[in-house]
Amino acid sequence: MSEASAPREVLAPDAPGWLRRELSNPLFRNAYALVANGGLTGLLGLAYWALGAKLYSPDDMGRNWAVIQAIMFVGSVTMLNFLLIRFVPQTARHTRALVLACYAAGAVAAAVLALGFLLTLDLWGESFSHLRNWKMALWFLAMAVAWNLWNQQEGVFTGLRHAGWVPVVNVLFGVAKLALLVALFRAFPDDGVTLSWFVPAMVMLVPVSLFIFGRMLPEHRRRNFGRGARPTHRDIARYAGGAYLGGAFQYASISLIPVVVAAHLSSSTNAYFQMAWALGMMLDLLALTLSMSLTVEGAFDHGRLAESARAALRRTLTLMTPVMVLVAIAAPIGLRFFGHEYAERGGPLLQVLALAVLPKALIELYIGVLRVQNRTRLIAALQAARLAGVLALVPVVVDPDLLATIGLVIVGVNTIVAALVLPGLLNVTRATPSTAPGGRDIP
Repeated sequence: MSEASAPREVLAPDAPGWLRRELSNPLFRNAYALVANGGLTGLLGLAYWALGAKLYSPDDMGRNWAVIQAIMFVGSVTMLNFLLIRFVPQTARHTRALVLACYAAGAVAAAVLALGFLLTLDLWGESFSHLRNWKMALWFLAMAVAWNLWNQQEGVFTGLRHAGWVPVVNVLFGVAKLALLVALFRAFPDDGVTLSWFVPAMVMLVPVSLFIFGRMLPEHRRRNFGRGARPTHRDIARYAGGAYLGGAFQYASISLIPVVVAAHLSSSTNAYFQMAWALGMMLDLLALTLSMSLTVEGAFDHGRLAESARAALRRTLTLMTPVMVLVAIAAPIGLRFFGHEYAERGGPLLQVLALAVLPKALIELYIGVLRVQNRTRLIAALQAARLAGVLALVPVVVDPDLLATIGLVIVGVNTIVAALVLPGLLNVTRATPSTAPGGRDIP
């Protein structure tokens, strides 16, 4: 939907004109809701990590963060958000069945992959040795499944074009994490960080699921029943293979890489790496927001894909450039608040990771376009190239005394891939509605 044709009744008449135009456009409304989610959860995350750094030693933080990243890898790489974001906007009568199928497949896959990780602990270093205890192993399995379902809920809200609920849910989650981080410090000094992260997600799954299935899905069915062509089982199956690989490679680039790095570092050094990595990944979430919103709006109205892509590209450059510069300048100063050696050891790495934000954002925008066009093989190829390049180089350059070398690999690989996809992205933004690739509904 163009800014000129966007409905004006979304905001009060006395709201500023530019704000009404921005938030009347579902592309920007969804994207800004996800940006708000990143900002609010980022502030809570800063408080969480700062408090954790004060309460727990670098050894405990490093070990807990290694386990958290492993759980996040298992839970994220098996989720099916790409299907939810792509096809929920086009379904009505069968949306509930689609969501349940994604939940079930993701949960089973997460359990299987978690079990595989537990059976290969000898490969992953000292940070994971305590998972040999069967009680901790069961917790690992349960938390991996819960994290899978927790993240798929975000895909449901985004696909329903109600991403405004994402920051609400995640702020409650962030507050609960902070409270538990303190509450569990005395009772579970060794594993309090990990438990404080995932227990709130396990508890909150119940009320959020009741809200989605009891209110949001029935409302979506009423509003969209009979609108436009609907995807068939064959359409979804044809899309799923390449899209799943692309999504799996994408999330592996966020959560598998720190697990690999943890296997090469001591627990205390890993704490300095993980802190910088976690803050850098908050910037990545900002890069993903407009891509996800572009996928939803492109799937909802293929004819406006070029227009939406142009608008998303403008907003990406406007939002991400100053954020990148600010973090690159302020990272060492901000990390001093965490104490120990977080600023000295992790600051240079965070500065370098900030430079990767803009090329990553351009790649994600192009992948958002490819999702709408159902070009899932190209998505998988691009994501595989990014992951393979980083995984091939990171173990070679890991230096406990110079963690920034890891960031240089991230910047280099993503810059090369961004340069390769930029012509394709610009071609889409220049297309007219009649010539835009993927400009028709699925039959």
